Amino acid sequence: MADTKAQSGENQPDVAWLESQYNVRSYLPDHPKTFARWAEQSRYARFDLDGFWNQYFGESEAETVDVIPGKPGKPLLIFIHGGYWRSLDKYDFTFLAKPYVARGYSVALLNYGLIPRVTIEDSVRQTLRGIEWLYRQADRFGFDANQIVVCGHSAGGHLGVMSALAFWPLWASDLPQDVVKSVIAISGIYDLSPLVHTPFIQKDLKLNQKRTRMVSPALMPKPTIPVHLAFGTKETDAFKEQSAYLASHWGLNPPLQVNADHFSICDSIADPNSELFMLIQNQLLLPSH
Repeated sequence: MADTKAQSGENQPDVAWLESQYNVRSYLPDHPKTFARWAEQSRYARFDLDGFWNQYFGESEAETVDVIPGKPGKPLLIFIHGGYWRSLDKYDFTFLAKPYVARGYSVALLNYGLIPRVTIEDSVRQTLRGIEWLYRQADRFGFDANQIVVCGHSAGGHLGVMSALAFWPLWASDLPQDVVKSVIAISGIYDLSPLVHTPFIQKDLKLNQKRTRMVSPALMPKPTIPVHLAFGTKETDAFKEQSAYLASHWGLNPPLQVNADHFSICDSIADPNSELFMLIQNQLLLPSH
């Protein structure tokens, strides 16, 4: 993804510009209040929801998932949280599940290992492992294994799109290629090349050119399943461009633009009156096959 604004001098990356564009918490200084509100809403949501909490699906303590069953035979929505692959937790986002469970859908909130304790490649593999585990547990939790939709925000949007690119029969020979039927990626980063020159996150990512290619969806061919993108109109130009470029490169529908910033867009995920909620629900309503 060429980005002329990110260059200065003799074709050198403009580090200050990259930091201003990608360091979300820096340009949204009230984010601790938002995170605290999410945590409180999620704590109350867990009192109201009858879920299976902290189900282990992998070898590490980080590989856990919360599953809130809906009506038997209905689709499953998997939500993957953000936090630049290095922070936040599924417990911060339980509140997102309530309106979907109220409509009969099952919801799973997925955790994965965080950098720098693991690599971003590990985070991708753990995400795929969690999705596979959920697919195989469909009878236990009562959802339709043929109707699994993935939704992710920020780093979770990136991981969600990586799940769309997975060659599932190579992952496990008995899996169909369309384990995931659709992905909704919100405010994600799909070409990680700029992050190599963005110190606040590169210090933990430790990416090089080869690894960047391996974990950048925008540098890969279009997947065979539907991918839908969304971003907030109050986000930085770089985040908007990430979604616009992937949509153009893959020939997707134009990204849904939500009147929100990088964090407040999460509230729209749980707002039944929002266009983003309707986009997600429309994917859950796709016929099973």
